[in-house]
Amino acid sequence: MKAIKRQSLSEQVVESIFKYIKDNNLKAGDQIPTESEFAEFFQVSRTSIREAMKALSINGVVSSTPGKGTFLQPKAMNTVIGEDGTLQTQARATIAQIMEIRTPLEVLAIGLAAQRGTEKDFEELEEITHQYREAVLAKAGWVQWGTKFHTKIAEMSGNPLLISNLRFLGDTVEQYRENMATFYEDKSYYIESHKRICEALRCRDVEAAQAEMQRHMHMTEDVLSMIVDEKNATEFLPH
Repeated sequence: MKAIKRQSLSEQVVESIFKYIKDNNLKAGDQIPTESEFAEFFQVSRTSIREAMKALSINGVVSSTPGKGTFLQPKAMNTVIGEDGTLQTQARATIAQIMEIRTPLEVLAIGLAAQRGTEKDFEELEEITHQYREAVLAKAGWVQWGTKFHTKIAEMSGNPLLISNLRFLGDTVEQYRENMATFYEDKSYYIESHKRICEALRCRDVEAAQAEMQRHMHMTEDVLSMIVDEKNATEFLPH
């Protein structure tokens, strides 16, 4: 039988901060509340908050900048509280492993979208596709419109589990999307691919829509893999 470990107040605060991060969907680079704000929020002393923040800083979860505040670091996205109360890094997945799951889900989602989408859905997706094209030509905001494109298709599937899982899988590669421009400056393929996907959906052609999405995701995987290799920051992405 394992001995029951009594948590210190600062360890409880660390857990509470992680819950706050999760509940508010915070990501790397986001600013977190100040010590005084956390103290008021959790109804504990600033000393306990300070000790918890020190532990998070030592473990590379947060970083403080004088005069600006405290911000989440990339490590925060794959750090958890272990059974013994210590901070531990989760196992991480490669681009190939992420896309191995994401691609079939995207293909499934678009098949359902072709069957279940309404006229209003098709019109909204066409507008998103138009805005994506304009953003690509303007070289600004195209990542956000690309995300909206995939999110809309997931929503058209009408399956909440697909929507939430695809959102999660998309978030795991969010930090690399902005760099796609460097490796794929001619994004005409993506413009045309989005257009072909829209046309197949409008015709409710499940087979054509799924085939185009399959090609689209394979191209995305290739580009993301090149980005990770080139950056050489790490072979892995947060799980």
